[in-house]
Formats: sequence, C-alpha cells, structure tokens
Amino acid sequence: MDTNRVARYVGGGQVAIVQEEAPVCPEGGLLVQTLASGLCSGELMDWYMEKKAPHVLGHEVCARVVESQDPRFPVGTTVFPHHHAPCLRCEFCENGRFVHCEQWRRTKLVPGGMAETFGVPAGNLNDTLVVDGLRPVDAALIEPLACVMKSLRFAGVQESDRAAVVGLGVMGLMHMLILPRTAWAYDLNPSRIEWAQGHGLKASTPDEATVADIVFVCPGSQVAFDFALSIIAPEGTIVMFAPLGPGQDLKVPQSAYFNDITIKNSYSCGPNDTKLAYEALKAGTVKAEQVVSNFIGIEELPTAYGSMKRGEILKPMVIFE
Repeated sequence: MDTNRVARYVGGGQVAIVQEEAPVCPEGGLLVQTLASGLCSGELMDWYMEKKAPHVLGHEVCARVVESQDPRFPVGTTVFPHHHAPCLRCEFCENGRFVHCEQWRRTKLVPGGMAETFGVPAGNLNDTLVVDGLRPVDAALIEPLACVMKSLRFAGVQESDRAAVVGLGVMGLMHMLILPRTAWAYDLNPSRIEWAQGHGLKASTPDEATVADIVFVCPGSQVAFDFALSIIAPEGTIVMFAPLGPGQDLKVPQSAYFNDITIKNSYSCGPNDTKLAYEALKAGTVKAEQVVSNFIGIEELPTAYGSMKRGEILKPMVIFE
C-alpha cells in the first residue's frame, strides 16, 4: 500500500480524511493494519487539540501485524498497542508510576491510530499486547478501559463502598460497568441516563442523588466537582478523572478539610492497567456495544466527530475491515 488514508484534525473543530504516504516499519517495531479505532472524548477538547493541529487522531486501537522486527509479535498477530509506553527501567517505572516516565511521554504511534496503517515504534512494545481471540471492537477499548482501571485502583474501591459516578459519557459508563452494581451514576442528559439504564446500570439526574463514600468525577469541570462534594460522606474520596481547561484551577472549599475528604487525580494508565483492562474485556465484563453508539467507516468520521462533540451521539468507532 503506497498511500494511507488517515483522519487528521486540521483545527477549528474540523477533521479531514486525507491520503498520505504510507508509513514504514519503525526500527525494532511493527507495521500494522488497523482493524478498529475509537474516537476518544479527549480528542474533542478544543484547548487540547488546537495546540496539536494538524494531528492524526486515534489511540484506542486494535490492529493486525503486517511487518515485524520483534519476534514476540509475528506477522498476522492481532495486537493492542498503547500510544504511550514506559521504559520499565527508571525510578518511576520501578515504583509503578509509569505515566511519569520520560519515555512514556515521548512515545507515540506513527502517524496515529486513526489510519489504515501505522507504525508501532520499538519503545511502544513495552505496552503492546497480543489480543488474538478478542474481537477488534473490544480490543480497541483496552486503552480507555485501562484508564478506568487505574482510577478504580487509586480509589481503592471495596465491595461495601457506596460508589457514585458523575457523568455518563463513555468513561463514566466504563466506570459503572466495572463497579459493583450497587453504584449510581448521575447525568443531566436524559438520553445518557436512558442508555445506562438500558444496560442494567443505576442512573438518574443529580437531584435524585444520595450520599456516597467514593465519587468518580468524569467531566473536567468545577460544577461536577462541586456536585461530588455535595454528596460525599465524611472521610470519603473524590477521584478527578479529567482535567479542567487551561487557566482553570480546581477550587476546594474548607469543608473538604473539616470533613476529611480525600481528593485524588487519575491520569492515563500504565502496562499494569492495560493488562487488567484486557482481562475484563476478555471476560466479557465490558463489551463494545455497551459504550459505542456508532460503528462507522473512516469517511463518516468527520460527521461523527461533530455529532459526538455536540453530544448527539455517545461514541463512534471506525471499522477498517
């Protein structure tokens, strides 16, 4: 294949499907053919995307190896490659703080996962999994589900905890699918509440909320945090799953101090979390149909991008074959 169709964010909230020169196999790495690639909610944030434009989308991926320079991943193998992977040797890695490793920050898929083919550099193979036997649409969810696994791990959720989730976008849904079925989720969007309830999850509007011991805040907003603070029990834990925008600092009232509230942040994930996510997907705990509303071709992505950004659809995933 001499050319390669890619979905490129070109700025101004717009995505274009363009033909570019096909990538080559990175030294010591893999060249892969994409099978499925999901659109991440983080790729909708203007403040994040504008500084990267023009940028090829896609890091929620499953692909088939077409050229390999690593015997662990033979040609024909189906893989999940994380777009960031740690060195596994530095002080941060030795302490399990993978996302703070310098290599983790440098690594990336080339040119990106929302492309017909892409390269997986040798460094990324430290967090690449063989996923033969798992449906590509499920394997493409390993990265976002791994972020949820880290969030739950940081929170230290116990079966007896009263857990709550703020926000029923894809990441909120994934939290709910892993949490005990006693957990409740809250959203203002009736269609999201209906979607969650249709998958057997407890969901309602914020005005019906009850006290919780642990609250996961999925939208990056002060309003969402304030709501979490209004329902958290004394000595409870609030997990901030997403950042606020540039120039916005989280305002924490003194009541959090006097109620012994723990506030944790959970950013991305490491190889330990991707393995847990893979096991959950393999066990059928999470299925693509529970969190993906639109399975589409790559040419449909520009329209789907706008629809997801406006909240008209939950999540699109591009199927390449």
